[in-house]
Amino acid sequence: LTMETPSVVFGNIGSWAAQLITEAGGKVVSIRDVTGAVKNSNGIDIAKLMKHSAENRGIKGFDGGDAVDPTLLLTEECDVLIPAALGGVINKDNADAIKAKYIIEAVNHPTDPEATRFGQRRAC
Repeated sequence: LTMETPSVVFGNIGSWAAQLITEAGGKVVSIRDVTGAVKNSNGIDIAKLMKHSAENRGIKGFDGGDAVDPTLLLTEECDVLIPAALGGVINKDNADAIKAKYIIEAVNHPTDPEATRFGQRRAC
């Protein structure tokens, strides 16, 4: 699977996912954490972001992309969406707006039951 444009939540799991995707030649275009969100359609420099995050306790203020509304990242166009922090982020209110070709659930229960049913209908 070539993941050219994943969108990642940048916590413990998400930061590892972003790092591994980048090392494998993929391009991570958007990331969010509890402090904010950043998007760069040319790809985010994950090593630089990890350093910034460690020094600033979050990605807020990172200059390697544009600050964006974190709630909008779930519905951005991307090849792969990786919810990797909080449960229930994909729900009945936003499931139909998600444009990702693939969703890799890297957290316990990122998709609530109503959204799961929507995804099953959409896949048919």
